[in-house]
Amino acid sequence: MRAFLIMLSSALLLPVAAQQTIFDETRIIYKKELHGGAIIHGDGWGLNFFHGKHRTAKSRRMLGIEIVSMKHPKEIKSFNPYYEDARGYFYGKVNTLMLIRPTWGMKKQITDKIRKSGVELNYVWGIGPSIGFLKPVYLQIGKPGIPYEVIVVERYEPETHFPDDIFGRASWFKGVGEANFVFGAFGRFGFNFEHSGSANGIKAIEVGATVDAFPQKVPIMAEISGVENKQFFFGFYLTVQFGKKFVR
Repeated sequence: MRAFLIMLSSALLLPVAAQQTIFDETRIIYKKELHGGAIIHGDGWGLNFFHGKHRTAKSRRMLGIEIVSMKHPKEIKSFNPYYEDARGYFYGKVNTLMLIRPTWGMKKQITDKIRKSGVELNYVWGIGPSIGFLKPVYLQIGKPGIPYEVIVVERYEPETHFPDDIFGRASWFKGVGEANFVFGAFGRFGFNFEHSGSANGIKAIEVGATVDAFPQKVPIMAEISGVENKQFFFGFYLTVQFGKKFVR
């Protein structure tokens, strides 16, 4: 009777154990991963791409690059009230800022994805230079006054251009040849939630915080009417990632 009970218990528990571990039993030890995605943060959006190399089964060294836009909190979209076809612009904005972030860091596993429908939780951190691409803003300026006789494209100058002079924004590409770079440092910490029905696929959401620091204020806005530019940019981000894992 005792032997029968042991056999019966084993028969009942075996399917449960198999269900819990079947994903682990068929898993392969991967050596690297590649993934990219889109970033949304409090002051803009961007794209990233990362290469990960396994140091251990639960730790990956991450190398990557991000390109994100960075707005000033005081940017408010304005329109010329006299012309319906006028393009919106940001009054007081003298430069557009894009950040390029070459990044070195780590991704470390907190909990494993036991089942195919499970979620793997990692924490991530990264550091690197923050390279600011600073492009001057050009606007369409009406002359000599309303109604305009002619509209010309000029680099925005807060001392000479006023709301009644501005018809709208010019092409974003105008002024690219006059851009310059500012150099600072970047850091990130976040949590990565990976879910994919495929063992070697990557579908993940990452949330966290970032900081970009520069040796001096970055001139995005004209410092008029109490507006001040920033030297440090703190923010929270959300990233959606897609990629693949490789055995070699």
